Amino acid sequence: MNVITRTPPARTSALRTLSVLLAFTAAVGLVFGTAGFSAMEADRGLAVNVTDDENAYLGYEPIANATGSGEPTAVVEYRNRFGDSLDRFDVDVSIANAEHVDASIESTTAPDELGEGNASPVTVTLSCSAEADVELSFEADGSGGGTSVSLERTHTVTCLSPADQITVDFVGKGNGNGNARINGPERYYPLDVEVVTNQGIQNTTVHAPGGKVRNGGHVSGRIQMVRIPEYGIEKRAPDPSAG
Repeated sequence: MNVITRTPPARTSALRTLSVLLAFTAAVGLVFGTAGFSAMEADRGLAVNVTDDENAYLGYEPIANATGSGEPTAVVEYRNRFGDSLDRFDVDVSIANAEHVDASIESTTAPDELGEGNASPVTVTLSCSAEADVELSFEADGSGGGTSVSLERTHTVTCLSPADQITVDFVGKGNGNGNARINGPERYYPLDVEVVTNQGIQNTTVHAPGGKVRNGGHVSGRIQMVRIPEYGIEKRAPDPSAG
C-alpha cells in the first residue's frame, strides 16, 4: 500500500507559526503584565524585553527638571512593584552628552536595595560654570526573590550656575547708589564682594542671603559697581544722573 504524505502549503505553515508566536506573547503578557524595565529574567528561565508603563514592576519617574550647581537634587525616583524585595539595587549615573556640555557630576546618592512596594529617589549633585542642559544617563540593576531586572533611561536637567542664581539689586536713595542687596542660595555664603565706589575699590563680605552692602557702613562713597569675583558676577549701579 502506498502512503501519500502531503506537505502543508507554505501559507498554512506561516499562519501556524504566527499563531504560536501570538499565543506565546499573550502568555508572557498574562504572566508579567507591562513593565518599565529594559530586560527581566525570572526563575522560570524566561527573559523578555518590555516597554514603559506607569504601573511598571520597576517604576521610574523623573521628579526634577532643574538643579543649581553644587545643590544635591532628587532627580529621578524608582519604585518596586514586584512581589519581593530587590535586595541588591545599583544605579550608575553618568552624563550622556559630556562631550558637548561644560558640566560634571560631583556626587550621587542612590538606594542599594528597594523593598517591596517602596520608592526611593536618586540624588545628583552637578557642577556647572554656566547654565547647561545636562543629559543624565541612569543604568539601574536589581535582583531579589529569584528575579533580576535592569533599566536604562536618560533624563535632561538644566544646571544653573552660581551666576544664574545670585542676584545683586541696588536699593535706597539716589537711584540705589547707597545700598546693594545680594540674594542667592545659602550654600554660596559667605560671599567675598568687591565694591567700586567714587572713592575707589573696597572689599567686604556678605554673610547671608539678602545681606546688604551699605554706603557709610561696609563701604564709603557712592556705589558704582558690585563684583563677586569667585563666580564672575559683575553688576553696575544705575547712573544717578539718569531719569
